[in-house]
Amino acid sequence: MRNFIVFSFSAFIFLMGCNQKKTINTDLNAEIAPLNDSIASFVIDSVAVQDSVKITENLTAAFHSKMLVFPSLSNKRVLDSIYSVENIHLNSYSAENITDSLKAKKDKFFRDTKESIKEWNPDFKQTWTNNSNMKLFSNTNGFLTIKYTGDGFTGGAHGYYYEKYKVFDLKKNTTLQLSDILKNQNAEIWGRILMDHFLKNDLGKGQSEMLLVKEIPLNTNFYFDENNLFFLYNQYEIIAYAAGPVLIKIPLSDIKPFLNAEFKKRIAK
Repeated sequence: MRNFIVFSFSAFIFLMGCNQKKTINTDLNAEIAPLNDSIASFVIDSVAVQDSVKITENLTAAFHSKMLVFPSLSNKRVLDSIYSVENIHLNSYSAENITDSLKAKKDKFFRDTKESIKEWNPDFKQTWTNNSNMKLFSNTNGFLTIKYTGDGFTGGAHGYYYEKYKVFDLKKNTTLQLSDILKNQNAEIWGRILMDHFLKNDLGKGQSEMLLVKEIPLNTNFYFDENNLFFLYNQYEIIAYAAGPVLIKIPLSDIKPFLNAEFKKRIAK
């Protein structure tokens, strides 16, 4: 049996102080972070494609993807960067075009699943999945942060999961780089800083027992608030799969000498 659903939602978010606002989309229960920016209003649209198909008596394939649409953003370079995480590359990022791209990804997943059973067909009932989601994480002082998550299963011992953050400077129409935040990225120094804060954050969690590396490198999967800089490491990057993602929180007060002056000025507003 085959089910196919396309969702489209619009959220008009007006800036009214710093009180948290929550928007619930009935299909995803998605929470929208509060906005606090110089833009008087920020328009967010979203589209979602959900479908499932029975491949064989034992195997069902299910696809679900939700992407945000930003009618308020017109800079092509920023939009290209926003959707590159999900391997979506379009001339125009309208809701209709993004929906068509998601349908194409869905169709490819179903084709690939049908092709894969030529080599191995499960002898017990299971569902292979492909899920992805884009969420507005924050928009403060001209810095827009988007959170991307995804998971899936296509047989084997376990599935996969990823969590990715990207920050965009809407005042400069650029994707924020780590060099825009840190003026010193010395690997030896940051290896100690990251390991120290990882161990502090790990108290009671037990993730340190499954660490795969002796030194933790800087990565580009980061975000920040007015008090802290966060680095996210997915499974197998520095730790075993069973430990899950690792989030390292570093108070900005601990790394003041490493911060760029312009960055410190922006987040202090």
